Amino acid sequence: MPERQSITLNDNSLSCEATAVLLKMLNSPEIDYHKSEEFCSFFENDSLKTIRKALNELVEAGYLLRIGETYAVNKLKITQMKLV
Repeated sequence: MPERQSITLNDNSLSCEATAVLLKMLNSPEIDYHKSEEFCSFFENDSLKTIRKALNELVEAGYLLRIGETYAVNKLKITQMKLV
């Protein structure tokens, strides 16, 4: 069985929270799009306010797209990331 690769991020301008949310979305295909409230189950120690702030930061940086209340990975931006 081939070893699964992970995507890493080389963008030091993002907060720790935004980086964690993005890496979770990129490396867990079952959660590459969700509403902000749904992320609370993945990050139980963080508040909805913290998660929304991270999601909005990622939208502003171009890593996520916001469609209504749903956030989705901007797959065009993935080509600029590194597989490890």
